[in-house]
Amino acid sequence: MSVGNFFNPTKRGHFRTLLGARWFSIFALLGALVLVSLRAGAAPRCGAPGKPACPLQEWMRSRLALAFAKRDFPALERHLLDLAADNPAPAKWQNWSKFAKDGARAAQAGRIRGVVAACARCHSVYRPEYNARYRERRATQP
Repeated sequence: MSVGNFFNPTKRGHFRTLLGARWFSIFALLGALVLVSLRAGAAPRCGAPGKPACPLQEWMRSRLALAFAKRDFPALERHLLDLAADNPAPAKWQNWSKFAKDGARAAQAGRIRGVVAACARCHSVYRPEYNARYRERRATQP
């Protein structure tokens, strides 16, 4: 086998043929898992199955989720405004407060779908980084 055939996918000596497609896939998967585990760091002390809720998670459950379940729009509005003020990185996360205030305006108007949309936008944008950086941060609002 010549060296030229090693890098040519149409020739028999191609590296994926040498390793086999299965082995290549297994090594690629293992590499991805190692990268994810290195990025994840230590296991969280809260918010994971079998662990207590994290402070903001508990705050959202006891206030926002409860008001949402009862369709208590004045309470939803009040708690969403509290959440807007509790932005952990106001200079970097300008939309945190905007999303919370959008939800508060929707609650004030009695639009439950607007509240859900605002919450979904905030969670999709900020939840991963919040969990990575601020998971155990105490919620400042009562």
